[in-house]
This record gives sequence, structure tokens and C-alpha cells, in this order.
Amino acid sequence: MFSAEDIMDIAVQIEKNGERFYRNACAVAADSSLKELLAWLADEEVRHRKYFMEMKQAADFKKDAPWAAEMSRALLDSAIADRAFSLQEVDFSSIHDRAALIAVAVTFEEDSITFYEILRGFTTDPDILKVVDAVRDEEFDHIRLLEKKLHEPYET
Repeated sequence: MFSAEDIMDIAVQIEKNGERFYRNACAVAADSSLKELLAWLADEEVRHRKYFMEMKQAADFKKDAPWAAEMSRALLDSAIADRAFSLQEVDFSSIHDRAALIAVAVTFEEDSITFYEILRGFTTDPDILKVVDAVRDEEFDHIRLLEKKLHEPYET
């Protein structure tokens, strides 16, 4: 079982990855309204990260047995390093149009939602569940905004 501290650490990392992705995506987007949305999404990821950082600072984490905590941390780190959540495989030079960029962004949001669903299974703390659910719901909203942008006229 992962600790609440582990959950907060990985949530912070996912949100850092999301911010980095959206800032990099802004640099390659040609559509001005899409750039605006991507910048707003980057700011949203910063806000989400702050939620998790504040929860981590405010929490009174119970200390697990040292070997259990070490094992949980190692498993969690390897799960993230090997998944799309890290976004290391995104090659922005190969994204040549708005639809492709939006598709990558939607995939990132879907991966985040999936991860938050997984995290729900590792805690029973109602305060953590409340924040994880709120952030997950906002990620669904991000997908809706991105999909709407896909069908809007291109702006330069």
C-alpha cells in the first residue's frame, strides 16, 4: 500500500510534467487561440500541483516501516518512469498540425485521469480522495475544452 506522502509526491510530479508539456506545446502551436488555451492549461497544472504540495505539507503522515516505505517509493517511481505520464517520448518536431497537438494533449489528460483513478485505490483518506477527485474532474474539463478547440476555426 502506498502512503499518502507517496501519493502526493507522484501527483506533484504528474502536474509538473503537465505544465512542462503545455509550456512546450505553446512554443510550437501556431494558432493564437490554441496558444492561449495551452498557456491556461499550464497554469491549471501549476494550480493542481499547489493543491498537492499544500496537502503534503499539511498532512501528518504516519511513518510506515522503513522497508515498506522504501519499497513503495521504488515501485511508484518505476511505475511513473516507464509510463507516458513522464511525457519524455513527446517529440514536438514531429507534431505538424493543430489536431495532432490537441490529440497529444488529450492523451496526456487521459493518462492523468487514469493515474488519479489508480491513486484512489491506494488511500481511504477522505481529504485526499476529495482533492484527487476534484483534480480528476478538472482534467475531464480540460479534455472537453481541448476537443472543443479542435472544432473551432483556426486563428493566427
